[in-house]
Amino acid sequence: MIVFSPKISQIIAVGQSESFFCFHLANKDGSIFRASTTFFNDVTLENGVRYFADDLIVSLDPPRLDSTVDREQYRITCSDPNYDLAAAAEVGLVGKLAEVRLCFIDTTTGLPATALADTLVVYRGKIDQLSSVIETEESGESLFNIVCASPMLSLMAKNGLYLSRDFVRSRVPLDSCCDQIYEGSAAPALKWGRA
Repeated sequence: MIVFSPKISQIIAVGQSESFFCFHLANKDGSIFRASTTFFNDVTLENGVRYFADDLIVSLDPPRLDSTVDREQYRITCSDPNYDLAAAAEVGLVGKLAEVRLCFIDTTTGLPATALADTLVVYRGKIDQLSSVIETEESGESLFNIVCASPMLSLMAKNGLYLSRDFVRSRVPLDSCCDQIYEGSAAPALKWGRA
């Protein structure tokens, strides 16, 4: 169950709530790679992340409230006129962390509520797939689609372990469980004489 902070509860109770999204990509060490917002001005949240109003975000999947864990992936469509994200994808964007927050405008001040408690995490997870779409019409556009992993990703993971004598010995020098892994089950036959 999502628990709203008192400020969000008050904003929603007024009935004229305004909201916007903050989206960032982070490296595995937690450093921010790219941050953007749908607000008309730059926003810095309480955690120190500055989100730029750079018109990067074209569309985001809306927040979903399900009682069951589903396999739906989360989709983000970005504008990429200079092919910055496409170039970053070549270096390795898959596996980076993505976070989307729903933020609200404080009705008393007219400014964004920047406390993390006053925002809602819509999605937090890893990037699973990337694709670039270039429309070549007269007023064409360049879009970059980010597909983030579903909540079921870790439950569906399959890690293969390829065993060999050398691999097992490199991990545990005295382990002999794979010493005869490439030998057949038949007894070896020695042939004498000419072939």
